[in-house]
Amino acid sequence: MSITQKKILLLNVMFIVYPVIIYSQEPAALEAFLSKKNLSHAAVSFKTVDLSSGKTIASFNEKMALIPASNMKIVTTATALDTLGDGFRFQTALTYTGEIKDAVLEGNLYLKGSGDPTLGSEFVIGDKEGFLRDCLIALRKAGVKSIEGDVIVLDQLFGYEGVCPTWLMEDVGSYYAPGIYGVSIFDNTYRIYLQSYKPGTRVRIRSVYPEIPGLQFTNDLKSSKIDSDKSRISGLSSSFEKHLYGTIPANRSNFVIKGSIPDPGLFLADYLYKFLTNNNIKIKGKATTFRFVQKLPENDQTIAVIQSPRLAAIARETNVKSNNHYAEHLYKKLLTFDNFCYSDYWERRGLDGSSLLMADGSGLSPTNAVSADFLTAILIYMYERNGSMGAFYQSLPIAGKEGTVMTFLKKTPLQGKARLKSGTIARVQSYSGYVENGNNCYAFSLIVNNFSGKRSDLRKAMEELLINLF
Repeated sequence: MSITQKKILLLNVMFIVYPVIIYSQEPAALEAFLSKKNLSHAAVSFKTVDLSSGKTIASFNEKMALIPASNMKIVTTATALDTLGDGFRFQTALTYTGEIKDAVLEGNLYLKGSGDPTLGSEFVIGDKEGFLRDCLIALRKAGVKSIEGDVIVLDQLFGYEGVCPTWLMEDVGSYYAPGIYGVSIFDNTYRIYLQSYKPGTRVRIRSVYPEIPGLQFTNDLKSSKIDSDKSRISGLSSSFEKHLYGTIPANRSNFVIKGSIPDPGLFLADYLYKFLTNNNIKIKGKATTFRFVQKLPENDQTIAVIQSPRLAAIARETNVKSNNHYAEHLYKKLLTFDNFCYSDYWERRGLDGSSLLMADGSGLSPTNAVSADFLTAILIYMYERNGSMGAFYQSLPIAGKEGTVMTFLKKTPLQGKARLKSGTIARVQSYSGYVENGNNCYAFSLIVNNFSGKRSDLRKAMEELLINLF
């Protein structure tokens, strides 16, 4: 019996024959994909739907919950846009307590975090220190030339856990797994500038930018003949003691690796303090955060409000570049709402969220799980609500042209005709999104776990499946 047909198993129990139907729709393209050798021991969940008719074109194990990797960002960004609206902006307030008399602020200066991931972000157009200049200008307009109290960053909104507890230790400490708090600065990322010599020798640390007071490294990095970055930065997200190990290419005069700022709230307090004093505002107090003072200001007054870009732009950066830092801030922002639950949210909108097991917003955790059926349902919902000009649709990168799918479907008939979110972690490869072909538009999700062989071979097979289906 061909697997392109619905499979009917006949069970003969007590001489009564009971038909058991396993629902599966497998056209030739899907059958060819599933027969690939590197999928012999893999788990696959797939579904594609014609958006004009609502008809399922092809499916296989569509309700099986698998690890989605960064396809989890589809859930995160769609939920944020649907909840907050594409015009939403994070607001970081500069406030003070006490009074301003004779150019002296007789009280404390506060920076109140709201979970904005874009403060000083390299992915936002403009001066990275622009928001600091806005704070300085606002203080000068208020007539402040000196501050009697402290500079305090209120960074407690998301608590101090920092990272998802199910992230792998090998990821924690790296730039793509930064600690997430109520305040962020410079993408919570620092860069280490290195110099390497002949293979097998120790690498020299040239400098660190930005400078982080108290940050220390145990350096076991070695030079290697391998022309790729095999370095690791280990250490708890809140720890100022980091261990560098692994290898970088030999004979490089300026090789850069990136790590996660250990305590971004405290770093920002210190950075703001120094920025103001360097611009002739005297401060008698210290730089600190809520974690140390454990007290919120009473009757504080606002001097300035720093706004993030619109959520539409944040969602696009999240999906095009697969920005974990942005995704985790969106994920945690929604969790600050009373009794918010992602699966319940989508259940109330008529979707079956029972397959959604969501440990984080970026997809970095290997304990995440979701089905192709649920991801496809979200894609359909967002398309029906806002269409191809909506912020969510536009947030997905164009296959063969940009972002993490720049090379996927390149130089194929589908180049430029698909908007996809990719997902990649160990033994996981996924793609979900939209394909436009002529007057037809399709939503699909394809998740593969525990494949064997080369990832490049699997990606090629995935390309062939999509080309032959659409």
